[in-house]
Amino acid sequence: MSTVTDDDLQREIRAKLHELPPADWVRAMIEEYQRTGSYRPKDLRQLLGDPNRPVEVGSDTTQSHLFSHRPAR
Repeated sequence: MSTVTDDDLQREIRAKLHELPPADWVRAMIEEYQRTGSYRPKDLRQLLGDPNRPVEVGSDTTQSHLFSHRPAR
């Protein structure tokens, strides 16, 4: 039996994620915000999704299924 708890694993994952550099589009979004004080609509759509399309999740949908599909652009 493992002595690693879920909390330990989550902390390790979070630490590894903070080591990764941001994606190019994230870096561009941050630079745009620092330069202009606002976000471009295309950056917000990429980050948050299309606000005009509802999100429907059924009771049998798994989290891995939700994140395995990318929206069409």
